[in-house]
Amino acid sequence: MNDRIQTLASCLGIPREVSSDVVVLSSFGNGCLFIENHKGIIEYSAESIKIQSRPCKIQITGKDLDIAFYTAEEMKVTGKIYEIKYYS
Repeated sequence: MNDRIQTLASCLGIPREVSSDVVVLSSFGNGCLFIENHKGIIEYSAESIKIQSRPCKIQITGKDLDIAFYTAEEMKVTGKIYEIKYYS
């Protein structure tokens, strides 16, 4: 079934990340990070945010971190971002 969805999305010109569970991170300097297709927040403090995604967990470390907005599919993290780690 997933192969059919991917084939249809490809034929329609829909980007892969829109039609799948791939997590997408878009960074704008070290002060703003957009995360799409996440599965939820595991841990949240001003120095560390841990996020669950489909294939892995993501840890963002920094200073004065804040979740500026949050929906079921996307979030925006602001603050001074020092590091982004992916782990199982």
